Amino acid sequence: MAITPPSLNRFCREDLARILKATSGRRLMQDVEAVWETDRWNSFDRFHDTTNTLVRHYESVGAQAEVDPIQTGGWIDSGRWIIDQAHDVAAATVDIVKPVRQRLLDYQDNPWHVVGWTSATPKAGMRTGLVVYDSKADLERLPRGALVGKTVLTKLSPRDLVHVLGDKGAAGVISDQPVPELPDALQWIRFGWGEAPMFSHNTRMVGLVISENQGRRLRRLLQKHGSLSLHTRVHTREYVGTHDVVSGIVRGAGDPQDEVWAIAHSAEPGAVDNASGVALCMEIAQVLESLIASGALPRPKRSIRLVNAYECYGFFAFLERMEPLQTPLAGVCLDTLGSKPELNDGRLEWHSTIPMSAGFVDWVGEKILRETLKRCNPGYRLCLEPFMPTSDTLIGDPEYGFPCPWLDSHHRASGKGYAAYHTSGDVPRLLSRDGLRACSAAMAGYLYYLADAGSREVVELATAETERKLRALAGRKGSVPASQVEYLRQTHRATIARLPRWMWKGDRKQMLARLADCERQVREAGDHVARHDRVSHRVPAAARRVPRRTAFLSPRTINTRVGPSALTTWSLFWADGQRNLAEIAQLASWEETGSIGGGSRKECASITHSQVMAYFEAHRDRNYVELIEPGEMIPKSRLVADLKKLGLRPGMDVLVHSDPNAIGHVKGGAGCVVEALLTSIGKRGTLLMPSYNRRAAQVYHAKVTPTTEGAVADALWRRPDATRSDHPTHAVAAIGAGAENYCRDHRATGAWAEDSPIGRLIHGGGYILTLGLPPSASLAHHVAEMSVPCGCIDLFGRVDRVIDAQGLLQEVASLASRSAACPVPEDKLDATIERRRLSRSGKVGHAESTLVKAKDLWRLRRQSVRKACSMCTVKPESRG
Repeated sequence: MAITPPSLNRFCREDLARILKATSGRRLMQDVEAVWETDRWNSFDRFHDTTNTLVRHYESVGAQAEVDPIQTGGWIDSGRWIIDQAHDVAAATVDIVKPVRQRLLDYQDNPWHVVGWTSATPKAGMRTGLVVYDSKADLERLPRGALVGKTVLTKLSPRDLVHVLGDKGAAGVISDQPVPELPDALQWIRFGWGEAPMFSHNTRMVGLVISENQGRRLRRLLQKHGSLSLHTRVHTREYVGTHDVVSGIVRGAGDPQDEVWAIAHSAEPGAVDNASGVALCMEIAQVLESLIASGALPRPKRSIRLVNAYECYGFFAFLERMEPLQTPLAGVCLDTLGSKPELNDGRLEWHSTIPMSAGFVDWVGEKILRETLKRCNPGYRLCLEPFMPTSDTLIGDPEYGFPCPWLDSHHRASGKGYAAYHTSGDVPRLLSRDGLRACSAAMAGYLYYLADAGSREVVELATAETERKLRALAGRKGSVPASQVEYLRQTHRATIARLPRWMWKGDRKQMLARLADCERQVREAGDHVARHDRVSHRVPAAARRVPRRTAFLSPRTINTRVGPSALTTWSLFWADGQRNLAEIAQLASWEETGSIGGGSRKECASITHSQVMAYFEAHRDRNYVELIEPGEMIPKSRLVADLKKLGLRPGMDVLVHSDPNAIGHVKGGAGCVVEALLTSIGKRGTLLMPSYNRRAAQVYHAKVTPTTEGAVADALWRRPDATRSDHPTHAVAAIGAGAENYCRDHRATGAWAEDSPIGRLIHGGGYILTLGLPPSASLAHHVAEMSVPCGCIDLFGRVDRVIDAQGLLQEVASLASRSAACPVPEDKLDATIERRRLSRSGKVGHAESTLVKAKDLWRLRRQSVRKACSMCTVKPESRG
């Protein structure tokens, strides 16, 4: 049995019990009713009513509410996460007017009668004849225009027929598509899935839905009379507008900008799918805020964001537009929960996060769920399942989103969904109070544990994850295929790489050393048990290409090309710009063996080189990846040679500013650039880089706050041997003999003081190296300006917040930059440096690079601004 972190055991024993006691099934049912009552109309005006319900609720329970409007329509561009149009439905009726008179359907009686994104009729309606076609082949054989003036009744999905029906001239379509087990229920049907169909989005048609039993009666009536004339009125309004992303936020006490997410679909008409998930978010906010207010739980270190939005076109659009300083830490997808046990054979499914993501969240959630079910017994048994894409769970993309398992009560033992899924039969009475309560309490606990975890939990989680991987590798020497060993190593590495984001206090270097030791254990264990794969090691040249992603996720428009490759949509996420196609083929082959629900699988999926080549070539052709030839990858040895030629020598202290894109495709990525620089200056030298966040961070936490200075600077400070200064907006990181001295007391001395890290470099004879940037890109010139002195910068003119070494939140005096541009442009430095031959220039990789003595840059800048500073009227920005 795998070990469980002591902190997680304690949490389940104490805090989870409090959360479960505070959770109310009755409240959850009321919230489901409130959300379902407006969302079930499947109309954007009513979706905005749901927004108001959510905002009122979150604010009333003490959580923060945010509404982010996402545009629908307008400039479609590529169609990426853009809904074609907002669409309000006012009314829809169909009447048989000849040879008999009777009403067939009315939207006000059942909003599921209207196909999503149906076209409207003229105000007075339209009269058409009714014809029946249940075969797409029969429709395709009709001549073009054969259905002008007709409404087609069909058991087929109108979504799949809209183009052929439009080609044949049909004015409308009525679907009586059967719902298994529920002949009186109506299917939930939309023309498209909300997105703009980019290649034929001008096809418009009236679309309506009736039940299977209604369809039987209508067909008998048509057969009896030989023909039927319909009068159809559909009043809808299409417009360029917005749909809402509504967030309920349990604000973190330490770093509120760092977040754990739950995502749940609003703007869906069903109760189980998915008013239940939205209601869970509402209850989680209420329970946690009430327990925090009463003192039963401390406010978590980080924020919990409960995101309610349109599936994919809400969450993904929001994540792309918000441009966070860094992605959320982790989260969960709450989709289709709390159904009565008899509807889904008592199955509560916990699906693992995406294979290449940090998998420790899977067993953290599993532990909390098991403990919850033990305490309240709602009639469910926990079923562990491998990753399943629900569209939204692709948010687990490690370069884009966050580790995201999925909790659901959707599937029956057969693997099929509950009978009423995506039908008008999905109503609140299908839900179980006890089931909703259990799911809500468990997920509140899961989110809270992750939001409040700190340095102790980092070490415990890493140790537990390492133990799990070591047990997966256990066996006699040579018993495990090398390709599977590498898969287990890579997935373990993903967790180890993610966990430092939870560090809070304590010795950073010591904790990183512990994590490095965990990685070493798995690496060495893998060497011990790996056997040679019984496959040819000959790799065709085309499979040695390295894919690098240029856009997030996978475009749905290339499914026809991706499908035959047999690779999953998420195989794209293995492309990190370092693995070649052959290596990705091996990793993708073992995806279902390493996560919960998939551990019993022994054999790989056997993905061939030709399959993976076809897959990535399809993505290349749509500009989602570029395929890099092996010869284009720049090795460390070339970087070291280029740096030596430029003038770097052992023992140098050098501040480096870089544009990673200018350097080219480096084998080993940004970390390799850092290694080459360290090799060039040797152990006696010191490598410094800016580690600024430029006030992008609401709270600066030296252990976890990323820098906005690019991938190379970010790679440097994250190394275990790096020292990072404590300035809240313009920190500096360093490695080498003088690192501690350079970085000490930065907050106390001020960002650009003579005794700041860069000031010490200038007056200590150090150098400035710019890779792909001009020398003026270095903010070292501010040290010169402060020495004049200038009056436009105040080193302590603003207030910022930091997490100190003890993990406490503090307000500190910090930098107030100039409120307007300097009248003496900095870029004049570049021409002066070149004219006076004070620098050495050349290429490092493909980057035009310059090495200059820091004191020379300081002296030139000081000379250029001395007169201007005495007359300058620019002042520091106002105190914040």
